[in-house]
Amino acid sequence: MNSDIIRLSVPAKPDYILAVRLVVSAVAERVGFDIEDIEDLKVASAEACTMLLAAEPESIELCVTVNNGLFLKFVAAGKAAGVAADREANGELSQYLLDALVDECDFISGGGAVSAVTLNKRLP
Repeated sequence: MNSDIIRLSVPAKPDYILAVRLVVSAVAERVGFDIEDIEDLKVASAEACTMLLAAEPESIELCVTVNNGLFLKFVAAGKAAGVAADREANGELSQYLLDALVDECDFISGGGAVSAVTLNKRLP
């Protein structure tokens, strides 16, 4: 399963975060991650989606690349609004959590909100 790419686009609604978690979980299990790493990836995926929801996009696009682990890219697609100050504070907490759950994470901001999140989790 080297260099496989999986793409998913879901409406930017909290109800669809479960679908994202399930896709990430299934791919992580197939690649060979243990249960603890799979749980970390599920939590990290939900947190990344939650960060993007603050921008109020039309959809969230996920691209999962399998290559000696998982590289996940979450992008807020469509119209994006500004973000309230209290949501910015929650975003900082989310960033700390993501740093603890994955090997590498990066955030792209635009218009006062996070517009893309990339996560990398290598196989042990």
